[in-house]
Amino acid sequence: MVDQRRRRTTVADVAKLAGVSAMTVSNVLNAPHRVSDSTVRTVKAAIDELGYIPNHAARALSSGRSQVIGLPLDLDDENPGLGGFLHGLLSGLVQAAANSGYGVHVTTPTAGATEIALYEKLIAARQVDAIVVLETMPNDERIEFLSKRRFPFVAFGRTGPQHRQCWVDVDNETSMAGIARHLRESGRESALYLRTDGSLPWIHQREDGFVREFARTEVRSFATLAAVDEYVSESAPPDVLVADNDAFAVVAMRALQRRGLHVGQDVAVTGFNDFPFAGMLDTPLTTARIPLPDIASCLFDRALREIAGGPDEPGRLVTAPLILRASA
Repeated sequence: MVDQRRRRTTVADVAKLAGVSAMTVSNVLNAPHRVSDSTVRTVKAAIDELGYIPNHAARALSSGRSQVIGLPLDLDDENPGLGGFLHGLLSGLVQAAANSGYGVHVTTPTAGATEIALYEKLIAARQVDAIVVLETMPNDERIEFLSKRRFPFVAFGRTGPQHRQCWVDVDNETSMAGIARHLRESGRESALYLRTDGSLPWIHQREDGFVREFARTEVRSFATLAAVDEYVSESAPPDVLVADNDAFAVVAMRALQRRGLHVGQDVAVTGFNDFPFAGMLDTPLTTARIPLPDIASCLFDRALREIAGGPDEPGRLVTAPLILRASA
């Protein structure tokens, strides 16, 4: 009697159909950065045609790896719009990881514990192959810790020159300069700039990019919403009000409307981030959209390089494209 059970498709089958070696198929699955884009497409087409399903458990046992990357999050952060930002980043990271047979372990420090203490647990338990560090700062102690432990990591935000440049970041200066260029080319001549109060690197990067590119007349800069409200109420309105995030732009729009000014006509208003509500306002907001899926894909690709122990390479800057709407 003939055994009707289908034989499990193997790496060798995929390699034969794609016309490559079994090692190349393994690289496509585990370290696609080592293989040309055309070869990756050819191998993935063969995988799809044969219906090949990698045995992740066997791969993990043979390699000593978990096939998981860690994403520690501060879930207590009350920053407006952060939920949508994290959702976009997480969904992109999960998709990029899944395409290479990886998972994403999302976790948060317990009450009273530090993020570094969480790293220690993840490393000791061998739960993850690499860690994604968010919102890095100059002289970041988290980067210092992971560097000393020589544990693979990738950072969303730039690392210091003394550490590996395994980071991906928004090109805040270039992106905000794009907003300034659009406003300048639209004939706007005076600007009020609303910046977040704090020391995070992106705050200064965005302001520097706008001031350098707009450079038509003096740019007035404020770091508090109350100051902007007072300025708009008592002074001649500027041609444009630029906020370094969408939430501040909405507050500025309300201040203008209370004075009877028409946003997009009397005064242009722009933001940054393109949070979900930006396009749903009565006057939809012109802003720069942080391309979270692209950033997530870059983060995962660089994490694979770090896991493989490759040489250090420059970090990656990703531009946030300008999204034009009625407010400017």
